[in-house]
Formats: sequence, C-alpha cells, structure tokens
Amino acid sequence: MKLTVTLDDGHTEVFQYVTDLYIAVRQDTPQTDGHSAWFTVDFHSYSWGSRLRDLVKEVQQSLIEMQDTLREHRQKDGNSR
Repeated sequence: MKLTVTLDDGHTEVFQYVTDLYIAVRQDTPQTDGHSAWFTVDFHSYSWGSRLRDLVKEVQQSLIEMQDTLREHRQKDGNSR
C-alpha cells in the first residue's frame, strides 16, 4: 500500500510499501457555556494492519491446503501406474 500525507504547509510525504498502519487522530474542540470556555479533546484511532495480517494468514493456510491436496493427487496417480 502507498500512503500520501499532505501536511498543513502544503508539502506532501509519500510512504511506499506500507504493511501496517495505525492512525490516531486528536481533535481539540472549543466549548463554551456562556461564561467560561474550555477545550474538549476527541480521540479516534484506526488500525489497518491487523486485518491485513489475518487475511495473509488465511491465504497462506489455503495455499498449504491446496499444495497438500495436489501432492495427494500426484501420489495416487503415481501409485496407479
């Protein structure tokens, strides 16, 4: 995966071959009750890599099972001749 980040000053940074990504967002929100003001902080986080790792494990396991099945068929064909 390729990730492009645009900074506040307009510059962009490109990260290539990203295999794991964790994004944490902090957003300060001004609040007021008419008399005083304060900031609340909202946090949000996202993880992309863990789902990808699970998918890779599933694909690897399927590949191993397919290889075992093909190996069994080859052995049966070789013994029947």
